[in-house]
Amino acid sequence: MKNVQKAKTKNLKKKLKLSKAVFITGTDTGVGKTVVAGAVVKLLKDKGYNVGYFKPVETGCSPECSDAKTISQITGQHIDEVVLYQFKNPVAPLVAERLEGKKIDMARIYSHLDRLKRSYEYLVIEGAGGIKVPITEEGGNIITYLDFVYETFLPVVIVSRAGLGTINHTVLTVDALNTINAEIKGIVVNGYTGETVSEKTSPQIIHEMTGISVLCVVNKAKNPIEYIHEYFPEIIDAVF
Repeated sequence: MKNVQKAKTKNLKKKLKLSKAVFITGTDTGVGKTVVAGAVVKLLKDKGYNVGYFKPVETGCSPECSDAKTISQITGQHIDEVVLYQFKNPVAPLVAERLEGKKIDMARIYSHLDRLKRSYEYLVIEGAGGIKVPITEEGGNIITYLDFVYETFLPVVIVSRAGLGTINHTVLTVDALNTINAEIKGIVVNGYTGETVSEKTSPQIIHEMTGISVLCVVNKAKNPIEYIHEYFPEIIDAVF
């Protein structure tokens, strides 16, 4: 299955004339996916590349979608290109669409993604919450971000917390992605303070248990996108 998926990925890239894209997921909500996405986007933008950002669904938009707005200000994209579905309630997309009566169409998301792939040299796609967060329901089946990665063949960067509990959450995320033979580019540990033993030891244990490289351990900062931006030059090649 893994070889089949690689062949499909190669053919898809050739068909779309796609350059480079990555999907950023997290081990939970609020772990810093947007911080990492913003850092990657800003670094590439500063180097003169034509870079785009896409967050298919954002919830908790009251009234604005803060993630999409933050990154669109870096890329210069219109907000409607950055986020297709905006919901007021700060819940999983599937729950939000049921509460607000606005249906999410996966075909529209995939079509928009294809257009963005043709338009930008680099494309950063961000999920909502973790990899098993439900997006919508189609044909009686609940569609998650794991399904989204499977259907799009996107390589993945995982963002995890630095604190206690991150070993379990991160390993479970890796295990889920391994079920579809996803290409995991690496892990970014975010929100590090260095104040606890768990923070100091977790990155090494995560690497030992998963075999996945920890690309970066990022301290908490007043201006996180600017701060993490300084850590990223040496790992861009690893991500793309």
